[in-house]
Amino acid sequence: MVRQIAFAYRDAYAGLSTEVWVLSIALLINRCGSMVLAFLTLYLTQRLGFTMLESGAIFSVYGLGSIAGGYIGGRLVQPLGAVRVQILGLVLSAPLYCLIPTLTTWTSVAIGMCVLSMFVEGVRPANGVAVAQFTDVSLLTRAFGLQRMACNLGMAIGPAVGGILAEIDYAWLFIVDGFSTCVGGLFLLWFFGFRRYAKGDAAAVKQKQAEQKSSTEEGSPLLDRHFLCFLFLMLTVAVVFFQFHTTYPKYLEDEYALTKPQIGLLFSLNTGIIVVFEMLLVNYVSRFSLLRAIGWGCFFSCLGFGMLPASHATWFAVLSMAVITIGEMLMFPLASGFVAERSNGRNQGMYMSWYAMTYSLAAVIAPLIGTALYDFGHNLFWYASLGVGAFTLVGLTCLSRHVDSVSIDARRKHVAVTSDV
Repeated sequence: MVRQIAFAYRDAYAGLSTEVWVLSIALLINRCGSMVLAFLTLYLTQRLGFTMLESGAIFSVYGLGSIAGGYIGGRLVQPLGAVRVQILGLVLSAPLYCLIPTLTTWTSVAIGMCVLSMFVEGVRPANGVAVAQFTDVSLLTRAFGLQRMACNLGMAIGPAVGGILAEIDYAWLFIVDGFSTCVGGLFLLWFFGFRRYAKGDAAAVKQKQAEQKSSTEEGSPLLDRHFLCFLFLMLTVAVVFFQFHTTYPKYLEDEYALTKPQIGLLFSLNTGIIVVFEMLLVNYVSRFSLLRAIGWGCFFSCLGFGMLPASHATWFAVLSMAVITIGEMLMFPLASGFVAERSNGRNQGMYMSWYAMTYSLAAVIAPLIGTALYDFGHNLFWYASLGVGAFTLVGLTCLSRHVDSVSIDARRKHVAVTSDV
């Protein structure tokens, strides 16, 4: 049994390039300090005295900055290179983190968070493109699984430490987050340098050549109707999932009577489960239809939120988090893998950019809807999330009937392009 488990882990990680591991380690370093968003609602309401609606509006402004950052980051990938965009975004965002605690009015905090999100979220499409450039198309889902595992390993540490720091002084959340972000950017700079293409980036060169060969019609994500349907469905479920950092921690404090350190540990449980099991799960389900697996991930995530009102016991909060986490493990790495496969041989930077902007748009909508419903009734949004989960499951299942051949076609096209090069 132990040997079988060891072989399963070995198979899950086998074949991934050194560059993908370095990109993942940089995310790990960065996410070790990712604690600001987990406690931002509590910081805004308790430290600055904002209402829940005002706090939700701050998250929406952050989302607006994310939309701009995602678009700009995607546009800069081709002229600057995916690694350069990440280095610049991470290093330049560090001082902005340290600036936020000095801001006290709603307007100043909103402007600060908007600018910060432009730099932070501008890294997302570049990171996705870089992972795809250094990975064979048959290993994309595993590569993005490793990326998320590293991200969540860092976040397993961040919220737990953040709960302690928040008890001392909320300002430490921003300072530590800024420091870790800068270290992550400098780590990428140390390994890759600041060249347009890093040494050994043959895959990136081939990708660029493939993009130049593809036609304008093929390269535009806005003309890909199946991709647009996919983005719409992911937007609906992201509105639910993004309560994770807004109304969800507030609900745990109000209805479950959890302390800030306990909330931090619950977030750490989420990331701990992901670290241990996500790569195994991703490796197992990669043999099935990506879109259907993503659909079930969306359903389980929404179910985890929807079951919250059923009990207010601490053990039930843990169970709910486990269900959310199962959905998250299916949803995000597989969705990134689908986008990477769908955009193979096209304008991959803009595909990743629109995918990132979808989540940014959800970050604008989610706090407004969530906090508004929270004021009317603490359980309203959680009940609605059950319907959203069923809708996305049906939608992605139907969509899979039309695009199940995408993965096979992408692999064939990849072989044809690389053989020409």
